[in-house]
Amino acid sequence: MNKYDEIDFEKIALHMQKQVEADPNNVQLRNELAIVFMEINQYEDAFFQLQAAAELKPSIQTLYNLGYFYFAEGKPIVEDMEEEEMSYIWEIADKEAFTIVEDILKHKPRHHFPYNVMGEMYIKKEKYEEAIGILEEAITLTPSLENLNNLGLCYYKKGRLSEAAECFRKAHLLRSSNNDSLFPFLSYGICLAHLGRESEAKEAVKELLLLSKKEGEDLEADIAEIYYILEDYEEVVNIYCKLDWEFYSEEFFPTYFHSLWKLSKTKQIEELASKTIQRKEKEMQEVLQDPDEEEEFKVEYKEVTKEEIAFIKNTVKEVYWGKAPIVKYEPTLETRCYLYGCFRHTDVNPSYFSI
Repeated sequence: MNKYDEIDFEKIALHMQKQVEADPNNVQLRNELAIVFMEINQYEDAFFQLQAAAELKPSIQTLYNLGYFYFAEGKPIVEDMEEEEMSYIWEIADKEAFTIVEDILKHKPRHHFPYNVMGEMYIKKEKYEEAIGILEEAITLTPSLENLNNLGLCYYKKGRLSEAAECFRKAHLLRSSNNDSLFPFLSYGICLAHLGRESEAKEAVKELLLLSKKEGEDLEADIAEIYYILEDYEEVVNIYCKLDWEFYSEEFFPTYFHSLWKLSKTKQIEELASKTIQRKEKEMQEVLQDPDEEEEFKVEYKEVTKEEIAFIKNTVKEVYWGKAPIVKYEPTLETRCYLYGCFRHTDVNPSYFSI
């Protein structure tokens, strides 16, 4: 159990509300109360505290935390107003977040959080060149797994694979208890394979397989695609044949089936395709005959299952036609909590007031 799970944040919230009532202009206290409200899932109250702090005393911390909240959570809109309480719905507030963080960056903050978040905003908009410039500034201040990985993502999208590979490699070296993602290393291996750096790519695969197994990440199907890019079909099949395909997406079938076809193992293609289709048809019938399921869900489930079955059948046809599938790899965007003064991440989330 995390030590913070043992803290009575509801009791702390009541105490801090009294403090805010006694000292309403204390914006640092309001920021801390907002974070406590988030701990007890009172996000509307958290938003209003952050909003009040930013209005009372605009500063990098008060404005940034409000902007980050907009980006991460959205904004509450009154849905219904009754005598004693209001109910809210939440809306995306990316535009408000962008406006605030963009203005903050004009003041050249001395910490990387605003730059990291702006980088994510640009990536979300698919503005990779703009993201590159911002993330390079973030790395100049403090290299992190997140900003290095996301810079690598941008380079990858722009076809700058050598630079992407180096960013992913450096990001992987910064794995920690705060973010132990293996996706930067997976992206590194993919880049090496595309660059034709075969021996380095295969070394990366070996380490990835060990780490994936050790940490229970189940990335084997993704890792096999590195071998596929290298056209090492024996190794592709060696990984895929050990997987329980009830727990893996049929989206990996094209690379697996093509590798089997290249090795003249068509019987295994037929067996896995047939077994998977039969399983999906059985599961679909169970859902359709379940009296407890909603009709809308049944219709959607049937439609999705039929699409999946059609995909499998079409994959088999294309493999027999000799069509080689292309790996459409998308690097994973890395993020984390970027709230200044977050209690759960005090070792890496300072209060900007103290910087």
